[in-house]
Amino acid sequence: MEVMNDELGRAHRPSDSGAPPSEGAALREEGEATALPASSPAAAAQAPDPGAAVPPASRPRRAPRAFTWLLLFLLALVAVLASQVRKPPTYVHVADGPPPIEAPTGALAEAFELARDAAVRIEARCGSGRNGYPVGVGSGFFASDDGLVLTAYHVVDSTATIGCNVRWVAITAQEEVFPLTLVGFDAFNDLAALKADVDRRVPFLPLAERAPTPGTPVVAIGNSRDDFLAARAGRVTRLGVQANRADFADGTIELTNSLAPGDSGGPVVNARGEAIGVVSYISFNPGAMTTQEFMPPFLRGLSLSRDFAGYAVPLTAGSEIVSEVVAGARRDLPVIGFSWQTDYQPGRGPHDLGPRPGPIVHRVARGGPADVAGLRPMGQKPVTNADGSVGVDLVADVIVALDGVPTPTFYDLLALVKARQIGDVVTLTVQRDNATFRLELELGAKTSVFAND
Repeated sequence: MEVMNDELGRAHRPSDSGAPPSEGAALREEGEATALPASSPAAAAQAPDPGAAVPPASRPRRAPRAFTWLLLFLLALVAVLASQVRKPPTYVHVADGPPPIEAPTGALAEAFELARDAAVRIEARCGSGRNGYPVGVGSGFFASDDGLVLTAYHVVDSTATIGCNVRWVAITAQEEVFPLTLVGFDAFNDLAALKADVDRRVPFLPLAERAPTPGTPVVAIGNSRDDFLAARAGRVTRLGVQANRADFADGTIELTNSLAPGDSGGPVVNARGEAIGVVSYISFNPGAMTTQEFMPPFLRGLSLSRDFAGYAVPLTAGSEIVSEVVAGARRDLPVIGFSWQTDYQPGRGPHDLGPRPGPIVHRVARGGPADVAGLRPMGQKPVTNADGSVGVDLVADVIVALDGVPTPTFYDLLALVKARQIGDVVTLTVQRDNATFRLELELGAKTSVFAND
């Protein structure tokens, strides 16, 4: 979620810097198929000319063959798909401006009432004493009766709580508070397991036996908009969605549910009362998101929202990812060890940091790979102006390539780093004071690199 101090465990970080430039832009309608044109020749009767020779009878026109109709259908399908080309998506973990909340009805409302007792509000708390003060909020749910909690990893990402020795608690529908301990996580797939210090058996949500199908009604349970474990109904539109940005999970379930700050990590429940996913992120341009599915939604009778969609990490009882996280696996991200706020674009600002574009190194984690290799944090230097007055100018390192591949934006760099392994040695091309040089470093694990930062 964008600039997300109100979502649990995530302070200022690269994926939360600034509003997306194309946020809220109008899009063309999704999912509208173009009808195939149909025509039939009109027969016009003419009075015979008595003096004219009677021409031989013409053979009747044959109906179009099946191949012709198939060709026309394929051409129309290509035209429809081409009309749905979209600009790059904007998507965030939390943002303002979701659509109105839809209430569940019928069997889905009954499922929500049963599932709510197993859902929890997750708070990040700072300060001494038993309670401390909350600095962030998210959602989660009990996945077993002994207090195992599942949520989105970014909700409990300790690297985002800079300047605070944070601890997490789960608050139940009965407003009981239980301390939480991290068990395992998968940062690539945005999933985490925690253990609540419960003193008895607790209600829990079973995981679905199989993935949902597009069109399935679902309800998410979350804590956004000052609500407490409230319902956000909607339906599944697509499966296997690719985020196309390196700091968000791939293979997610797309939803129409109205999600907002505080809903991340909450369960997405079907009408049978099974958890089919946990809330991960949202997009304001869902038509531009790609999917692994072969059949487009409009051929299923579904239409995509033009402006908003939510995305959930899929959960099933036989999921390998779930099993590994619950067993204590910690799949961390490789990092260089710096924080980022903006990219440098030559000629587009008041400062000249060199001829090539790239992410500006804002802060450097102490003792991390970037620090050891010699990357410098952003700073200032005094300069003497033409009139003799003294001013200040920006000095900063700009990362313009990794292993020889240009990195004009932070997300280009992040994608390259994410494709490597912790412990891999990479070479950065760095621009500093109009000079360019190379630094070699070993990628570190994110939680350990930023643990003391």
